[in-house]
Amino acid sequence: MAYNLSDRGRQALETYYQNVERANGASRGVHSQFAVDPTAEQRLEDMQREEVAFMGLINVFGVRDMIGQPIGLSTEDFIASRTSEANLPRKPKNPLNLTAREYRLVDTEFDTKLPWQVIDNWARFPDFAERYARHVARSVALSRMSIGFNGVSIAADSDPVANPNGEDMNIGWLQKMRLEKPAHVMGRALDGNGHAVGAAAPIYIGPNSDIAQGDYKSIDALAYDLISGMPSWARNSTSLRVIVGADLVDEKYFPMINRPLATTVDGGRSTTDEIVGGIIESTKQIGGRPALIVPKFPADTIMVTPLENLSLYYQEGSRRRYIRDEPENKSSLVDYNSANEGYVIEDTDFAVQAENITFGDRV
Repeated sequence: MAYNLSDRGRQALETYYQNVERANGASRGVHSQFAVDPTAEQRLEDMQREEVAFMGLINVFGVRDMIGQPIGLSTEDFIASRTSEANLPRKPKNPLNLTAREYRLVDTEFDTKLPWQVIDNWARFPDFAERYARHVARSVALSRMSIGFNGVSIAADSDPVANPNGEDMNIGWLQKMRLEKPAHVMGRALDGNGHAVGAAAPIYIGPNSDIAQGDYKSIDALAYDLISGMPSWARNSTSLRVIVGADLVDEKYFPMINRPLATTVDGGRSTTDEIVGGIIESTKQIGGRPALIVPKFPADTIMVTPLENLSLYYQEGSRRRYIRDEPENKSSLVDYNSANEGYVIEDTDFAVQAENITFGDRV
Protein backbone atom coordinates (compact mmCIF):
# COMPACT_ATOMS: atom_id res chain seq x y z
CA MET A 1 0.00 0.00 0.00
CA ALA A 2 1.27 3.46 -0.93
CA TYR A 3 2.50 5.67 1.90
CA ASN A 4 0.90 9.09 2.26
CA LEU A 5 3.04 11.93 3.58
CA SER A 6 1.60 13.59 6.68
CA ASP A 7 0.74 17.30 6.85
CA ARG A 8 3.70 17.88 9.15
CA GLY A 9 6.02 16.07 6.75
CA ARG A 10 4.61 17.98 3.79
CA GLN A 11 5.18 21.30 5.57
CA ALA A 12 8.78 20.35 6.41
CA LEU A 13 9.32 19.39 2.78
CA GLU A 14 7.88 22.66 1.46
CA THR A 15 10.10 24.63 3.84
CA TYR A 16 13.08 22.66 2.57
CA TYR A 17 12.17 23.47 -1.05
CA GLN A 18 11.90 27.17 -0.24
CA ASN A 19 15.29 27.20 1.51
CA VAL A 20 17.00 25.54 -1.46
CA GLU A 21 15.28 27.94 -3.90
CA ARG A 22 16.44 31.00 -1.94
CA ALA A 23 20.00 29.71 -1.54
CA ASN A 24 20.38 29.11 -5.28
CA GLY A 25 18.19 31.76 -6.83
CA ALA A 26 16.17 29.02 -8.52
CA SER A 27 13.51 31.27 -10.05
CA ARG A 28 11.63 28.35 -11.61
CA GLY A 29 11.70 26.37 -8.37
CA VAL A 30 13.59 23.24 -7.44
CA HIS A 31 11.42 20.93 -9.55
CA SER A 32 13.18 22.10 -12.72
CA GLN A 33 16.90 21.68 -13.26
CA PHE A 34 18.88 24.59 -11.86
CA ALA A 35 22.55 25.52 -11.57
CA VAL A 36 23.81 25.52 -7.99
CA ASP A 37 24.78 29.00 -6.87
CA PRO A 38 28.57 29.37 -6.31
CA THR A 39 28.05 30.34 -2.68
CA ALA A 40 25.77 27.36 -2.10
CA GLU A 41 28.27 25.15 -3.92
CA GLN A 42 31.03 26.31 -1.58
CA ARG A 43 28.82 25.55 1.42
CA LEU A 44 28.36 22.01 0.10
CA GLU A 45 32.14 21.60 -0.20
CA ASP A 46 32.68 23.03 3.29
CA MET A 47 30.09 20.67 4.75
CA GLN A 48 31.84 17.67 3.19
CA ARG A 49 35.12 18.73 4.78
CA GLU A 50 33.37 19.02 8.14
CA GLU A 51 31.71 15.61 7.84
CA VAL A 52 34.71 13.63 6.52
CA ALA A 53 38.09 14.72 7.85
CA PHE A 54 40.11 13.49 4.87
CA MET A 55 38.37 15.94 2.53
CA GLY A 56 39.74 18.82 4.59
CA LEU A 57 43.33 17.60 4.22
CA ILE A 58 43.48 17.28 0.43
CA ASN A 59 42.90 19.93 -2.23
CA VAL A 60 39.39 20.44 -3.58
CA PHE A 61 39.74 22.95 -6.41
CA GLY A 62 37.13 24.56 -8.62
CA VAL A 63 38.51 24.93 -12.18
CA ARG A 64 37.14 26.57 -15.30
CA ASP A 65 37.91 23.96 -17.97
CA MET A 66 37.05 20.26 -18.25
CA ILE A 67 40.53 19.50 -19.63
CA GLY A 68 43.73 21.21 -18.53
CA GLN A 69 47.04 20.95 -16.69
CA PRO A 70 47.33 20.40 -12.93
CA ILE A 71 47.17 23.75 -11.22
CA GLY A 72 48.69 22.87 -7.92
CA LEU A 73 51.59 22.61 -5.64
CA SER A 74 54.58 21.34 -7.58
CA THR A 75 57.59 23.66 -7.27
CA GLU A 76 60.60 23.99 -9.56
CA ASP A 77 63.61 23.03 -7.43
CA PHE A 78 66.13 25.56 -8.80
CA ILE A 79 65.42 29.04 -10.17
CA ALA A 80 68.51 31.00 -9.10
CA SER A 81 70.74 32.55 -11.79
CA ARG A 82 73.19 35.38 -12.54
CA THR A 83 73.28 37.45 -15.73
CA SER A 84 76.10 39.64 -17.02
CA GLU A 85 75.42 42.87 -18.91
CA ALA A 86 76.59 41.18 -22.10
CA ASN A 87 73.83 38.57 -21.82
CA LEU A 88 70.89 40.79 -20.87
CA PRO A 89 67.91 40.57 -20.71
CA ARG A 90 67.52 38.37 -17.66
CA LYS A 91 65.60 35.11 -18.11
CA PRO A 92 63.07 34.59 -15.29
CA LYS A 93 61.91 31.04 -14.59
CA ASN A 94 58.47 29.77 -13.68
CA PRO A 95 58.57 28.62 -10.02
CA LEU A 96 55.82 26.10 -10.78
CA ASN A 97 57.10 22.83 -12.20
CA LEU A 98 54.43 22.39 -14.89
CA THR A 99 54.42 19.12 -16.85
CA ALA A 100 52.66 17.76 -19.89
CA ARG A 101 50.24 15.83 -17.69
CA GLU A 102 46.59 16.80 -17.90
CA TYR A 103 43.39 16.40 -15.97
CA ARG A 104 40.04 15.46 -17.48
CA LEU A 105 36.76 15.99 -15.68
CA VAL A 106 33.79 13.70 -16.22
CA ASP A 107 30.15 13.98 -15.27
CA THR A 108 29.45 12.35 -11.92
CA GLU A 109 25.96 11.82 -10.50
CA PHE A 110 25.24 11.94 -6.77
CA ASP A 111 21.50 11.24 -6.87
CA THR A 112 19.75 10.45 -3.60
CA LYS A 113 16.26 9.59 -2.44
CA LEU A 114 14.60 10.04 0.93
CA PRO A 115 11.49 7.92 1.67
CA TRP A 116 8.44 9.81 2.85
CA GLN A 117 8.31 7.69 6.01
CA VAL A 118 11.73 9.08 6.97
CA ILE A 119 10.62 12.63 6.18
CA ASP A 120 7.67 12.19 8.53
CA ASN A 121 9.98 10.94 11.29
CA TRP A 122 12.46 13.76 10.74
CA ALA A 123 9.83 16.49 10.41
CA ARG A 124 9.67 16.89 14.19
CA PHE A 125 13.22 18.27 14.16
CA PRO A 126 13.41 22.02 13.44
CA ASP A 127 16.76 21.48 11.69
CA PHE A 128 15.37 18.80 9.36
CA ALA A 129 16.95 20.36 6.26
CA GLU A 130 20.42 20.60 7.84
CA ARG A 131 20.27 17.02 9.12
CA TYR A 132 19.40 15.76 5.66
CA ALA A 133 22.07 17.93 4.03
CA ARG A 134 24.77 16.61 6.36
CA HIS A 135 23.89 12.99 5.65
CA VAL A 136 24.07 13.70 1.92
CA ALA A 137 27.37 15.58 2.34
CA ARG A 138 28.92 12.63 4.15
CA SER A 139 27.71 10.17 1.51
CA VAL A 140 29.06 12.33 -1.31
CA ALA A 141 32.43 12.80 0.42
CA LEU A 142 32.84 9.07 1.10
CA SER A 143 31.86 8.30 -2.49
CA ARG A 144 34.46 10.75 -3.77
CA MET A 145 37.13 9.18 -1.55
CA SER A 146 36.22 5.67 -2.67
CA ILE A 147 36.50 6.65 -6.34
CA GLY A 148 39.76 8.48 -5.65
CA PHE A 149 41.44 5.41 -4.19
CA ASN A 150 39.74 2.67 -6.23
CA GLY A 151 38.76 4.16 -9.60
CA VAL A 152 40.48 2.58 -12.63
CA SER A 153 38.16 3.32 -15.56
CA ILE A 154 35.32 5.54 -16.81
CA ALA A 155 32.23 3.63 -17.90
CA ALA A 156 29.37 5.21 -19.84
CA ASP A 157 27.02 3.36 -17.48
CA SER A 158 28.53 2.51 -14.11
CA ASP A 159 27.79 -0.87 -12.50
CA PRO A 160 27.73 -0.57 -8.68
CA VAL A 161 27.18 -4.32 -8.28
CA ALA A 162 30.30 -5.31 -10.21
CA ASN A 163 32.22 -2.25 -9.00
CA PRO A 164 31.06 -1.48 -5.44
CA ASN A 165 33.94 0.92 -4.72
CA GLY A 166 33.46 3.05 -7.84
CA GLU A 167 36.13 1.24 -9.85
CA ASP A 168 34.36 2.23 -13.11
CA MET A 169 33.46 5.81 -12.13
CA ASN A 170 36.68 7.72 -12.80
CA ILE A 171 40.49 7.47 -12.87
CA GLY A 172 41.51 7.73 -9.21
CA TRP A 173 44.81 8.67 -7.57
CA LEU A 174 46.33 5.18 -7.43
CA GLN A 175 45.46 4.53 -11.07
CA LYS A 176 46.88 7.94 -12.00
CA MET A 177 50.22 6.79 -10.58
CA ARG A 178 50.06 3.56 -12.58
CA LEU A 179 49.50 5.55 -15.75
CA GLU A 180 51.60 8.67 -15.16
CA LYS A 181 54.51 7.50 -12.97
CA PRO A 182 54.84 3.70 -13.26
CA ALA A 183 58.43 3.82 -11.99
CA HIS A 184 56.96 4.81 -8.60
CA VAL A 185 54.55 1.84 -8.53
CA MET A 186 56.20 -1.29 -7.15
CA GLY A 187 55.63 -4.72 -8.64
CA ARG A 188 53.63 -4.10 -11.83
CA ALA A 189 54.65 -4.90 -15.39
CA LEU A 190 54.67 -2.16 -18.06
CA ASP A 191 52.75 -2.15 -21.33
CA GLY A 192 53.94 -0.73 -24.66
CA ASN A 193 52.95 2.77 -23.56
CA GLY A 194 54.98 2.60 -20.37
CA HIS A 195 51.90 2.24 -18.15
CA ALA A 196 51.84 -0.08 -15.14
CA VAL A 197 49.36 -2.86 -15.96
CA GLY A 198 48.19 -6.25 -14.82
CA ALA A 199 48.06 -7.55 -11.29
CA ALA A 200 50.79 -6.40 -8.95
CA ALA A 201 53.32 -9.08 -8.06
CA PRO A 202 52.95 -10.20 -4.43
CA ILE A 203 55.16 -8.44 -1.90
CA TYR A 204 55.82 -10.62 1.14
CA ILE A 205 56.52 -9.22 4.59
CA GLY A 206 57.86 -11.60 7.22
CA PRO A 207 60.79 -12.18 9.57
CA ASN A 208 62.38 -14.71 7.20
CA SER A 209 61.68 -12.89 3.95
CA ASP A 210 64.52 -12.73 1.47
CA ILE A 211 65.13 -9.09 0.52
CA ALA A 212 66.98 -10.24 -2.61
CA GLN A 213 63.65 -11.57 -3.87
CA GLY A 214 61.99 -8.21 -3.35
CA ASP A 215 60.45 -9.00 0.05
CA TYR A 216 60.84 -7.29 3.42
CA LYS A 217 61.15 -8.16 7.07
CA SER A 218 58.67 -5.45 8.13
CA ILE A 219 56.29 -2.87 6.75
CA ASP A 220 58.82 -0.26 7.89
CA ALA A 221 61.45 -1.77 5.58
CA LEU A 222 59.02 -1.65 2.67
CA ALA A 223 58.16 1.99 3.39
CA TYR A 224 61.85 2.95 3.63
CA ASP A 225 62.50 1.27 0.27
CA LEU A 226 59.58 3.06 -1.35
CA ILE A 227 60.73 6.44 -0.06
CA SER A 228 64.30 5.80 -1.21
CA GLY A 229 62.98 5.58 -4.79
CA MET A 230 61.81 9.20 -4.69
CA PRO A 231 63.99 12.06 -5.95
CA SER A 232 65.99 13.65 -3.14
CA TRP A 233 63.84 16.79 -2.99
CA ALA A 234 60.73 14.63 -2.56
CA ARG A 235 61.97 12.04 -0.07
CA ASN A 236 63.29 14.77 2.21
CA SER A 237 59.90 16.44 2.43
CA THR A 238 58.58 16.75 5.97
CA SER A 239 55.01 16.51 4.63
CA LEU A 240 55.21 12.86 3.56
CA ARG A 241 52.54 10.60 5.05
CA VAL A 242 52.26 6.81 4.85
CA ILE A 243 48.70 5.81 3.95
CA VAL A 244 47.88 2.16 4.63
CA GLY A 245 44.91 -0.15 4.64
CA ALA A 246 43.64 -1.23 8.04
CA ASP A 247 44.62 -4.81 7.21
CA LEU A 248 48.35 -3.97 7.12
CA VAL A 249 48.82 -2.82 10.69
CA ASP A 250 47.99 -4.14 14.11
CA GLU A 251 46.65 -2.43 17.19
CA LYS A 252 50.08 -1.52 18.56
CA TYR A 253 50.46 0.91 15.65
CA PHE A 254 46.90 2.25 15.62
CA PRO A 255 45.24 2.24 19.06
CA MET A 256 41.66 3.48 18.82
CA ILE A 257 41.34 7.14 19.67
CA ASN A 258 39.06 7.93 22.61
CA ARG A 259 36.88 10.77 21.39
CA PRO A 260 33.16 11.65 21.35
CA LEU A 261 31.02 9.90 18.78
CA ALA A 262 28.65 11.72 16.43
CA THR A 263 24.98 12.14 17.30
CA THR A 264 22.67 10.22 14.98
CA VAL A 265 19.40 11.58 13.65
CA ASP A 266 17.42 9.89 16.42
CA GLY A 267 19.65 11.30 19.16
CA GLY A 268 21.78 8.18 19.57
CA ARG A 269 25.50 7.67 19.04
CA SER A 270 27.14 6.05 16.03
CA THR A 271 30.19 3.86 16.68
CA THR A 272 31.11 3.78 12.98
CA ASP A 273 31.62 7.55 12.77
CA GLU A 274 35.17 7.22 14.08
CA ILE A 275 36.10 5.02 11.13
CA VAL A 276 34.15 6.46 8.19
CA GLY A 277 34.27 10.11 9.13
CA GLY A 278 37.76 10.50 10.48
CA ILE A 279 41.37 9.54 9.94
CA ILE A 280 43.12 7.26 12.40
CA GLU A 281 46.69 8.42 12.89
CA SER A 282 49.30 6.14 14.35
CA THR A 283 51.17 7.08 17.49
CA LYS A 284 54.17 5.44 15.82
CA GLN A 285 55.78 6.03 12.45
CA ILE A 286 56.10 3.69 9.49
CA GLY A 287 59.28 4.08 7.49
CA GLY A 288 60.17 7.10 9.59
CA ARG A 289 57.04 8.99 8.49
CA PRO A 290 53.63 9.57 10.16
CA ALA A 291 51.16 6.82 9.25
CA LEU A 292 47.43 7.06 8.60
CA ILE A 293 44.49 4.73 8.08
CA VAL A 294 42.11 6.50 5.69
CA PRO A 295 38.54 5.32 4.96
CA LYS A 296 38.04 3.63 1.59
CA PHE A 297 41.74 2.95 1.07
CA PRO A 298 42.18 -0.46 -0.61
CA ALA A 299 43.47 -3.49 1.24
CA ASP A 300 47.03 -4.79 0.87
CA THR A 301 48.22 -1.36 -0.33
CA ILE A 302 50.53 1.39 0.87
CA MET A 303 50.97 4.90 -0.55
CA VAL A 304 53.50 7.51 0.56
CA THR A 305 52.74 11.13 -0.34
CA PRO A 306 51.90 14.49 1.22
CA LEU A 307 48.12 14.67 1.58
CA GLU A 308 48.14 18.07 -0.12
CA ASN A 309 49.56 16.30 -3.20
CA LEU A 310 46.15 14.68 -3.73
CA SER A 311 43.53 16.84 -5.44
CA LEU A 312 39.91 16.64 -6.51
CA TYR A 313 38.94 19.10 -9.23
CA TYR A 314 35.38 20.09 -10.05
CA GLN A 315 34.28 22.37 -12.86
CA GLU A 316 32.93 25.66 -11.59
CA GLY A 317 29.31 26.17 -12.57
CA SER A 318 28.86 22.56 -13.69
CA ARG A 319 26.81 21.41 -10.71
CA ARG A 320 23.21 20.80 -11.73
CA ARG A 321 20.37 19.83 -9.45
CA TYR A 322 16.65 19.31 -9.31
CA ILE A 323 14.42 17.93 -6.59
CA ARG A 324 10.96 16.43 -6.82
CA ASP A 325 8.45 14.10 -5.21
CA GLU A 326 8.29 10.74 -6.96
CA PRO A 327 5.35 8.67 -5.71
CA GLU A 328 6.23 6.13 -8.40
CA ASN A 329 9.74 5.76 -6.89
CA LYS A 330 8.57 4.11 -3.67
CA SER A 331 7.09 7.40 -2.40
CA SER A 332 10.34 9.30 -2.09
CA LEU A 333 11.86 12.73 -2.28
CA VAL A 334 14.44 12.38 -5.06
CA ASP A 335 17.37 14.79 -5.31
CA TYR A 336 19.18 14.67 -8.67
CA ASN A 337 22.67 16.17 -8.33
CA SER A 338 25.61 16.07 -10.74
CA ALA A 339 28.93 17.82 -11.41
CA ASN A 340 32.01 17.40 -13.61
CA GLU A 341 34.88 16.04 -11.48
CA GLY A 342 38.36 14.54 -11.77
CA TYR A 343 41.27 13.32 -9.63
CA VAL A 344 44.81 14.69 -9.82
CA ILE A 345 48.25 13.91 -8.39
CA GLU A 346 49.78 17.38 -8.33
CA ASP A 347 53.41 16.17 -8.46
CA THR A 348 54.06 12.49 -9.18
CA ASP A 349 57.65 12.82 -7.88
CA PHE A 350 56.12 13.12 -4.40
CA ALA A 351 54.15 9.85 -4.49
CA VAL A 352 55.06 6.15 -4.41
CA GLN A 353 52.93 3.07 -3.85
CA ALA A 354 53.03 -0.70 -3.43
CA GLU A 355 50.19 -3.19 -3.76
CA ASN A 356 49.36 -6.85 -3.17
CA ILE A 357 51.22 -6.83 0.14
CA THR A 358 51.03 -10.10 2.04
CA PHE A 359 52.30 -10.98 5.51
CA GLY A 360 54.31 -14.20 5.45
CA ASP A 361 57.38 -15.60 3.75
CA ARG A 362 57.55 -16.31 0.05
CA VAL A 363 56.75 -19.94 -0.60
